[in-house]
Amino acid sequence: MEPRDTKHGKVAFEFATSIASGDFSTAHDFLTEKQKIEWKPEALKEEYNEMIEYGESPIIHIEVMNEMTEWPAKQTNDIGWAYVAMNGEGYGEAIVVVVCNENNQPKIREIEWGRP
Repeated sequence: MEPRDTKHGKVAFEFATSIASGDFSTAHDFLTEKQKIEWKPEALKEEYNEMIEYGESPIIHIEVMNEMTEWPAKQTNDIGWAYVAMNGEGYGEAIVVVVCNENNQPKIREIEWGRP
């Protein structure tokens, strides 16, 4: 199975696609209730714009490069971890998300911005 085809890979891809297209309200909907408090749509926009500010073009390609269902910091309700590459002309960035089960829905409980 390709990383993008996993439940957490799909959520990660849709989240990344939403922020890259400027739809921060939709991106906000992918977050857990706790993360929605920390990451209002305006904060998502600000963090994303800071991440890509050095780029000469908008993000034009998004791909889920890796995923895991087991890792040392995994919590009880976690579904999976996903690394998403986000590339523009001549540069590349990434986000990493942890997707958990919240009220029987896959939601993002953690976001890491920028490539390692």
